[in-house]
Amino acid sequence: MFDVLAAVISGGSIKSVDFIEDEKKGKNLIKWPMAIIAGLAFGYVLSFSPASSMFLAILAAQVFMGKVDRVAHGLAVIVAVLTAFLYGMGPLDIQLLIAFFILSAMDEIPLEGVLKPLGEYRLWLKGGALCVGLITSVWSYFILIMAFDMAYLTVAYYLGEGIRPMRHK
Repeated sequence: MFDVLAAVISGGSIKSVDFIEDEKKGKNLIKWPMAIIAGLAFGYVLSFSPASSMFLAILAAQVFMGKVDRVAHGLAVIVAVLTAFLYGMGPLDIQLLIAFFILSAMDEIPLEGVLKPLGEYRLWLKGGALCVGLITSVWSYFILIMAFDMAYLTVAYYLGEGIRPMRHK
């Protein structure tokens, strides 16, 4: 249950950092403690959640796709990795790790036409997590990505961005 709370904290604090970096041009020092909080919460999920494979895939895909493009983002990643090293990684399923990595990377690719909503709302990973739940009856992947994303979108809403498609840089 604490992993759901950690996913919520991570999603909300990451959105706060993104907002400060993107909308406020990085001009608010609260981004540093928020990045540390995001990293600690994300690291907790990496260490203690049955969905650690998915969150490791998300982290790797974000780095691979060039989304870690600010120092504050890098701080969050470093803190998450250090936390996971300190407490150890949770259970890893290499097949799911690879699948979730591919889906997470696909979520970062801007799409056009009929597939545009899949990219704008980053539905590839959520759909994959839903499929894993339907096939295996293991719902932790879907629950955690939805908790993370709902916190991310809620913070976006309260910061004045509204609930809108996610932007691709």
